[in-house]
Amino acid sequence: MTAADMLARRSPAPWRRTFRRALIPYLFLAPFFITFLAFWLGPIIASFLYSFTDWRGVLDAQFVGTANYERIYNDPRFWLALRNTAFYGLVYVTLLNVLALALALALDSTWLRFKNGLKIGFFLPVTISLVVAAVIFEMVFANGVGLLNIILGALGLPQPDWLGDPQVAIWSIIILRIWRALGYYAVIYFAGLQAIPSDVKEAARLDGCRPWQVTWYMTLPLLKPVILFGVIMSTIWALELFDEPWVLTKGGPADSTLTIVIYLYQAGFQYIELGYAAAVSYVLTFLIVVAAIVQKLLIGREQQ
Repeated sequence: MTAADMLARRSPAPWRRTFRRALIPYLFLAPFFITFLAFWLGPIIASFLYSFTDWRGVLDAQFVGTANYERIYNDPRFWLALRNTAFYGLVYVTLLNVLALALALALDSTWLRFKNGLKIGFFLPVTISLVVAAVIFEMVFANGVGLLNIILGALGLPQPDWLGDPQVAIWSIIILRIWRALGYYAVIYFAGLQAIPSDVKEAARLDGCRPWQVTWYMTLPLLKPVILFGVIMSTIWALELFDEPWVLTKGGPADSTLTIVIYLYQAGFQYIELGYAAAVSYVLTFLIVVAAIVQKLLIGREQQ
């Protein structure tokens, strides 16, 4: 046997070399796919299957069909949680976006001074974690000795029990969330304002438009896609409300701050009804998907 024959026998076939070259990139991607299957796709599929079972986490799951979803539909406490979440979302989304847009317009104006300091000041709450912000506001809202009631008392105004009155507790959550998210959405709107060509506004001013007319008839219509994005994103986040009401009120008093996510948490981790909690999670997912579809439809309509 010649040396050439021995070399040809030792070297892999051409198809094997091609296969190895094609396999190498997937080997580098394998950790991502393994992690995705183990911690994302796998749990998503498993929770969907468990939503049709009675599973307590220890004993074997028992298939119950759509009983969990029927229980959700017939549970008044779930509808109370949905109503609280809807009320919170409506007030929070409206006030947040109006205030953020007003702040962004002020930051974009020429008459406002110390803009950089104001930007930093309004954006700092975004960097604070949700739990830390809730703990801070627990002291602010404390009955009788809280900072907010001290200020109201000094002004001669009523001092409500922010965290103990069922009629007021939800408003404390709204105030906290707006305080934390205002700077974030103001930055989004400010970026949208900066993207509007300055010559458009200048042409409107040269035509004799007053500042409020430029804002109403020129700036806001051009900013509609950004406004829609802010409204839909804040709506999705409103549906996922959990940290603040759980830290401040645990969903009380009298379930006045009970949200869908708190309802889910209690079912899964307090009552250990994991199958039922999985069903609640998919109802919440459905609501979020509906909101995302609305976002896509509205933005698509604006881009036509």
